[in-house]
Amino acid sequence: MMLPCQDWKTPEVCVSALWKKIPRYIRLTYAAAVVLGLSVHLYMFTNKFTNHDDLNQMFYADYGTASGRWLLPSVLRLDGNISIPWLIGLLSILCLAGTACLTVALFRIRRPFGCIVTAALLVAFPAVTATFGYMFSADAYFLSLLLAVFGAYAAVKWGWRGSVLATISITLSLCIYQSYLPAAVVLMAGALLFDTLDGTHSLQALLLKGLRLAATLVAALTAYLLSVHLTTQRLGIGLTDYEGISDMGKISLKELPHLVFLSYRKYFSFFLENDWKCHFDFLKYAFFMTALGAAALGILLLLLRRLGVGRSALALVLAAIYPLAGGLIYVMVPNGYVHIHMLYGLVYILIMPVALAEYAEPYLEKSGAQPFYAVVSWVTLLTMALASYSYAVTDNNAYMKADLAMRQCTAYSNRLLERVETCAGYEPGMNVVLVGSTIREDELTPTPEANTAHLVGIFDFGNLRTFFTYREFLRIYLGFTNPVYPGDSAMAQEFAAMEQVQAMPLYPRADSIQVIDGAVIVKLND
Repeated sequence: MMLPCQDWKTPEVCVSALWKKIPRYIRLTYAAAVVLGLSVHLYMFTNKFTNHDDLNQMFYADYGTASGRWLLPSVLRLDGNISIPWLIGLLSILCLAGTACLTVALFRIRRPFGCIVTAALLVAFPAVTATFGYMFSADAYFLSLLLAVFGAYAAVKWGWRGSVLATISITLSLCIYQSYLPAAVVLMAGALLFDTLDGTHSLQALLLKGLRLAATLVAALTAYLLSVHLTTQRLGIGLTDYEGISDMGKISLKELPHLVFLSYRKYFSFFLENDWKCHFDFLKYAFFMTALGAAALGILLLLLRRLGVGRSALALVLAAIYPLAGGLIYVMVPNGYVHIHMLYGLVYILIMPVALAEYAEPYLEKSGAQPFYAVVSWVTLLTMALASYSYAVTDNNAYMKADLAMRQCTAYSNRLLERVETCAGYEPGMNVVLVGSTIREDELTPTPEANTAHLVGIFDFGNLRTFFTYREFLRIYLGFTNPVYPGDSAMAQEFAAMEQVQAMPLYPRADSIQVIDGAVIVKLND
């Protein structure tokens, strides 16, 4: 049966109607995230910088299943399975903008300054830049983040039906990348905290909601682990033990207290000790003052709202859990090294004071504490604005270092190949054997001035000259198609054992490159 013509709507009409339904603060947040995200990361998006993993996955990114990320290869195909910085960068920023919108909606941030600062923090946090180091998979990772945050939103806002949808969404997120689960947990904890402060829900209702949110997370984790088991069994592969992936979810009760303590310890060290060197050092004092201000606001709210013993205790427990939730990755990966791109959950520690300051204003105005509130509000917004700017500086320092590393490695390689091709006895197509390590310790940081933060290590000169990447660098960036055998290959080790090779000096000295038994031997190290 044909529908009446008037019931049919054009795309323009549908989009216009949808646009009008979107709250103004959501539009502002999305626009701010897109504009600021593109501004902060434009250096990376308009150049092609690479690292060890990106080199090997530049044209055929198909990894992930052995790392418990069985959905990742399918998602990577959506952008052509090629590491294209501008396209991947744009898709990533759109996902981050969606994340920002869901965050302000959950944390009840409505005012323009709060929305803009939240968007700035979420797109500039150094974990984002570290992820862009692995450009070939960045958009997939940020889709994983968006799915995790959407799952938290659905579970908090839509009851049991939302929990079902959240279970699916968070499971899919884990199947792409596991490190964004803390973002979902911290958002759930924060949203439940605001529900508690409202004073409109009974303690029983709040506890039941908390149990439902916890059950949602458990269901998602269970579904994820089951999917990984079935996938690896079907393909006949095992999980890699890289960075403790094979041990994920295997936590003994004996080590749990230590891991919980470690999560809190890492939270304080990141912001107050600046051990990752990601922000201006003086900001640790501003972070401390902001934390004190947020704590004072929270205590005043408890006193003013008169929530009763039960709900007040629940609010305090949630406030204590909140930092743990942000740093939950340390509990999730008990036997692995946590890289900075796995620490995105920590950014929500900075957003809570912004949300709490806005939430508290109507209650404090009635109490006569307006001057105190005004001071806390100013300190909070200025601190977070400075933090966002500081992170933007750190991000672009990393990109500059990536630029320098690419230029230095290209210049080094050009000199090396010129020596190879002018070596006596050289013939086109000859095997090139790199004896010894492909990295010289004295060449790892030719520009130490660029080492301003720990995250920039993924953009090192040395990372482009490793056993498993350097031949790809020579092929992709210099067009050198000769077979190249790195120092860990059987052929390189066979030549390294020869007395003639052992007697050779190290590159770049004279006679450090010789043709022996039909192969070009480059002695880089003993």
